[in-house]
Amino acid sequence: MTRLEVGNEAELEFADDTREYENQRSGRGSRFIDAVNESLEMIARLPRSGVPYKKGYRKRVVDGFPYAIFYLEYDDFVWVAAIYHGHRKPDGWMDRKRD
Repeated sequence: MTRLEVGNEAELEFADDTREYENQRSGRGSRFIDAVNESLEMIARLPRSGVPYKKGYRKRVVDGFPYAIFYLEYDDFVWVAAIYHGHRKPDGWMDRKRD
């Protein structure tokens, strides 16, 4: 499996969005966490399975939620730039730099 490195901004957004889902309905935050973790595990197992995106990024849609994970593959790890809601500003995350 490839090592994953999740960017700080992606981690913060993920935590905020998880809280928001849990506030909307008890248990929904846990389901969101599970769905994102399943997507991250797939990325770690098969980094090239994500759909090619702009500027070398790849994209993996999170099952059951309007989110996608955007990441870059390096020789020995994958950097996750964003766990991003589909209704946010398109490509608003693309100016992020690796921490």
